[in-house]
Amino acid sequence: MRVKTGIYGLDELVGGGFPRGSFVLVTGKVGTGKSVFAMQYVGRGVQDYGEPAVFVSLERERKALYDDAVAFGWHFQRLEKAGSLRLLGGPVASVRREMERAKASVEDILGEVVDAVREVEARRAAVDGLELLRLLEGDERSLMLSLAELKEGLSRLGCTLVATSQVGEEELEAVGFGGGLADGVISLYYEGEGLTRDRALEIRKMRGTVHSNQLHFFDITDKGIVVKKLPEELGKSSEGHEPKGA
Repeated sequence: MRVKTGIYGLDELVGGGFPRGSFVLVTGKVGTGKSVFAMQYVGRGVQDYGEPAVFVSLERERKALYDDAVAFGWHFQRLEKAGSLRLLGGPVASVRREMERAKASVEDILGEVVDAVREVEARRAAVDGLELLRLLEGDERSLMLSLAELKEGLSRLGCTLVATSQVGEEELEAVGFGGGLADGVISLYYEGEGLTRDRALEIRKMRGTVHSNQLHFFDITDKGIVVKKLPEELGKSSEGHEPKGA
């Protein structure tokens, strides 16, 4: 079964969507669009596809998330009040203080994510800022085991996880933090020369599906991320590249 990504133009590049219950890692440097990707996956998942969701941020406070999401038309506050969206986490420093107060571990924190998914019967979940878990758990082996338990727990519940992480290219090549656990890896880029910069994505890995092996340019619009058609696709009708009303 496929899960619609919510990213305009991406589904057709991954065989119609992410495999249900998979763990997809979205990597990229600062400013490449990772948080927008995660919010869009969850926001459109709830609003357009009727799939309850859990969103975990290790970077932003709840109010900031509300403001960021509503700018693209995803009403996180309204969805949270309706019970179809659960927001967890907060800035990593405040999460750390709460962990110390409660004498909790990263394993406990990630266990709360699985519990929240179960409670709201979420079909999709997102963790934004996965690499920040390193600040909460210094032992790499314990951290990877906790992530493996998160992946297994969500998969058993039929929940598809998207997690963002700012990792280096050499780390990804070595199947570093989260990469070996992930069923899919999508890398985002924002590169250019002089005054011109372009955004692009590359599907590095996607188990269980045929996927594009090309670099695809995209824009971040007021509707979210929109993947551009390749030159050979121009002129062909292809549902999903352009958001309605955009």
